[in-house]
Amino acid sequence: MEEQSGEMKPTTMSLLLQSARSGDDEASQRLWINVYDEIRKIAQIAVNQEFGQNSIQATEIAHEAYLRLAGNELLKFESRSHLLATVARAIRRLLVDRARARKADKRGGHLHRVVLDDILDKASQNQPELLDLEVALEDLERLDTRYAKLVELRFFGGMTLEESAATLSVSMRTVASDWAFAKAWLRRRLNEGSTQ
Repeated sequence: MEEQSGEMKPTTMSLLLQSARSGDDEASQRLWINVYDEIRKIAQIAVNQEFGQNSIQATEIAHEAYLRLAGNELLKFESRSHLLATVARAIRRLLVDRARARKADKRGGHLHRVVLDDILDKASQNQPELLDLEVALEDLERLDTRYAKLVELRFFGGMTLEESAATLSVSMRTVASDWAFAKAWLRRRLNEGSTQ
């Protein structure tokens, strides 16, 4: 099974999943190792988004996300895309839980800011807090779950439009349109929240 420059090909992950489902213990072990590598890459993306004031490290996020996933049956994942979407959701939940805990500890003190350069216009000076983003995403999810899932995949999971289209099983045209709508909707929603 080939791997390119340390990065696992989607087909390799799928083959490992199939082999592990067939009872191959070596494939199962390799799968867990590669799953952790994928989690670490996604965690690094989260750190690069400047969550917190560098108070959380990619390794710490990766360990916690891995532990959350380890409780699940790895073989239930249908594909690499399904796994990565689940990792993005786990990291989102982990970061939101931490932000809520910090807010509770500080009793309403200043929360850390989230830089949303990829989601919102760079010219915007209103950079929402993570908990504001979470509330906006929950509202967007009530409007349309696919839009919210796309934001989660792109922002928390670091997926490209192409990867997101494959994960959501939609065309590139649809995902590009959804992405434009979701960014505009979030920009408007978060700007409304910052003026209140």
